[in-house]
Amino acid sequence: MADVAAHIRQKARRHGVQLLQPRGAGGGAHQQVRPRPGPSEFPDDNARVVGSSHGWLALMNRRNNDLFLSNPITRRHIRLPQIQSLPNPELNLLPGGKAQVSKLILSASPDSEECRAMVSFGQDDRLAFCRPGHSQEWVPIGKPYMDRDDKIYNFVYPKSYNDFVFSSKSNVFTCLTKSDIHEWGLEDWDLTDMDSPKLAWIRTNNEQPNTEHDEILRKEHLVYAEQTDELFLVIRSIDKCQLETFFFFTMKLQKEEDGWTTCSRSCSDFALFVGTNHSFAIASPRFKPNSIYFTDHKDDQVTGDVGIHDCANNTISNCYYPFEKHHTNSLSLTPIWFTPTLT
Repeated sequence: MADVAAHIRQKARRHGVQLLQPRGAGGGAHQQVRPRPGPSEFPDDNARVVGSSHGWLALMNRRNNDLFLSNPITRRHIRLPQIQSLPNPELNLLPGGKAQVSKLILSASPDSEECRAMVSFGQDDRLAFCRPGHSQEWVPIGKPYMDRDDKIYNFVYPKSYNDFVFSSKSNVFTCLTKSDIHEWGLEDWDLTDMDSPKLAWIRTNNEQPNTEHDEILRKEHLVYAEQTDELFLVIRSIDKCQLETFFFFTMKLQKEEDGWTTCSRSCSDFALFVGTNHSFAIASPRFKPNSIYFTDHKDDQVTGDVGIHDCANNTISNCYYPFEKHHTNSLSLTPIWFTPTLT
């Protein structure tokens, strides 16, 4: 493990961003995550990776649904509350009482008193948060259902979220609501007070593009550029048959009092990194500008859909390392973007 950590440190000094690959078709843990056998305070060797943020991986044990933060360089582990600690288990758990987590991100290093972890969980991708290393349970945010309902069939629609990022300048989690029948919604959540999550801003947008097609899946990513305090919405088109991304549509969002506007149709000088990781943007000569480096969306973590999209030319190239694409597609877990840190 020491050799692996030294290798990551050396590469991190050169690049700052790594694409971690699964070890093989039989295990979910990545090459850099190989905890020693031990009590339940440690993640299992085949734990599923459900997030990457601020130099930490979020891991979930398959056998008991325990959640952990794990730093593959320092080998530190922080146990998180179980999803079963949330209220309304009939809404939050799968049949049989099994927990489901699709994505987990951090607002800062877990060593910071201001750190908050946000998790997307359950069949409907609801959101909850905690303070890593201190909280004993997850705190749900928002309403469990959308404001609108179907009065004809007496049906209410669950409140779901497509993606979420942390905006460091405004100190809020910006969340994109998900629904097939409602308008897009953006919400800003201030989670400074653990006992009272505050909805700081919420707006809907009636200009949601209709890109649904029998042969096309549409997925969305939110990306925050910390260098310029800019927010991007990335719309991803996936071929349903091939389970491969073939196009991206990118918009820079400007929040306003009565909604938001799209200010640009490109990511300009930035390289955007999206997937199950905490999405981020970098302006650096080490990466192609106006490009999207992508891995699987949080809803599709088994297809090995990985590549680089050139927004100017609308072309996609491979970025597989160390496996070729036909090998990557056979793996049980997609690679994930990772930014190493020693804290």
